[in-house]
Amino acid sequence: MTWKDPKRWEEMKRGINCRMCADIEFEENAHSFKVTELKQSYVRLPKNQYWHGWVTVFLKRHANELFELSNQELSEFWQDVSIVAKAVQNVFQPVKINYAIYGNLCPHIHCHIFPQRFENDPHAPIKQDEKEIFLEGREYQEMIDRLRNCIQNPR
Repeated sequence: MTWKDPKRWEEMKRGINCRMCADIEFEENAHSFKVTELKQSYVRLPKNQYWHGWVTVFLKRHANELFELSNQELSEFWQDVSIVAKAVQNVFQPVKINYAIYGNLCPHIHCHIFPQRFENDPHAPIKQDEKEIFLEGREYQEMIDRLRNCIQNPR
C-alpha cells in the first residue's frame, strides 16, 4: 500500500485498517518479532535481517506525523528510541546508528534503527527491500533476548 490510492490512504491516516495497529503488539506477526514494550512504543525485530541488527520502534497508538503527538508523547517516544538505540549499540557494536522515519507504505509512526558497520558504504542509501536474509529461529531468539536484556538492564 502507498498513497497511490487517495481514499484508502486517508482512511489509513485516520487509523482505519492500519496494518500496524492490527498486529504491532503480537509476539510475532508476518514481518517481525516483539522484543519488548516501552512507555510509548513496541520494539520489534524484523524477520528480514539483511541489515543485521535492524530494529524498529512503533508508536503504540495510531498517529501519522510526529507533530500529532503531545509534547509528553513525543518526548517519551524519542526516549524509547534512544533506549533501544543504546541496546543496539551494546549488542551489535556498530560504528554509527542511523534512524529512519518514513511511513510511505503505512502512515503509522515508527522509527527504524539501522546499525552501521565499517564495511557499509556511508554514501549508500539504506534500502529496506534490497534483499532478504532470514535467520533460524534460535538466531532470532538470541537477538531478542540480548536486546531485551540490554533494554531492561541498561548499562
